Amino acid sequence: MKCVFEASTGLDAHMILNLLEQHGITGRIEGEYLQGGIGELAAMGFVRVLVAEDASVEATRIISEWESIQPPDEKAKPEIDTSNASRTFIAGLFVGALLMYWLLRVFTT
Repeated sequence: MKCVFEASTGLDAHMILNLLEQHGITGRIEGEYLQGGIGELAAMGFVRVLVAEDASVEATRIISEWESIQPPDEKAKPEIDTSNASRTFIAGLFVGALLMYWLLRVFTT
């Protein structure tokens, strides 16, 4: 048996195995229950999809095709315009300083 996919969760591994089975490639999942042994932290790279040696090239091709049509990761952090953030911070600092100056002038006289 040869590893063709390392999943981050057991669900991902089952999804890939199901995809391969739809194309007539049988396999198995190894390490699915090791994630619980780590505790709160996710165990990375322990869940693997294994197929027979002679089907590994075809399985890798199918997985590559599937990964190429996936939408971009929605959890990716959006790019922040740092120049706009810097201007906003400086403007807020300036307004805060003016407000403090005004408050000190009003309440100390």
